[in-house]
Amino acid sequence: MEGSFASPGTHRWLENYSGEVASIALMTIALGSMACRVPFTLQYAREQVPREFWGEPRFLRTNYYITGSWAAAFAVAAIAGAYGDLVLHNSHNPWTGWIIPIAAIIAALQFTQWYPDVARARSLRERNLPGPPEPPLSSLLIPLAGYLTPVGIVLLVSGAGPGWLGVALIVLGIVLVKSLSRDKEAEPEVSR
Repeated sequence: MEGSFASPGTHRWLENYSGEVASIALMTIALGSMACRVPFTLQYAREQVPREFWGEPRFLRTNYYITGSWAAAFAVAAIAGAYGDLVLHNSHNPWTGWIIPIAAIIAALQFTQWYPDVARARSLRERNLPGPPEPPLSSLLIPLAGYLTPVGIVLLVSGAGPGWLGVALIVLGIVLVKSLSRDKEAEPEVSR
């Protein structure tokens, strides 16, 4: 039943470009929602934020930033996939098919978790109200730094890059996570 509506050429095209098409569609939805002045993250944010804050400019601006981060992540995934398919002629390239797109998604996920706390802390500070300090930038970067270690392992196991690069990414990931974690632990004491 699978091939009854599409030619073998169409199936090959879909196998090669479906990831890019999906990423472009998601990016278009994100940008379109921003153009319509209803960023797609708004509905999710309203589930977590009391109604009295929904009309505040900062609430809407925060959702524009978060939706923009998702649009950027989908754009990076589409560009990486297209580069792998059209330039490298290798849809199975680990860098363009997995490593870069996953890094973009991790960045958008982390920004989605991190930035609302930043905006909330800034809002409280501007109104001279007590509250927690802004979360440090290191809390945004730790998962991305941690991603370097599995990428290094993938490179070593798959042979998708030189062995020295795999080892360097593993070591760099461990060192950065330790360093950023130390910075994150020290940050609240500094900001008091």
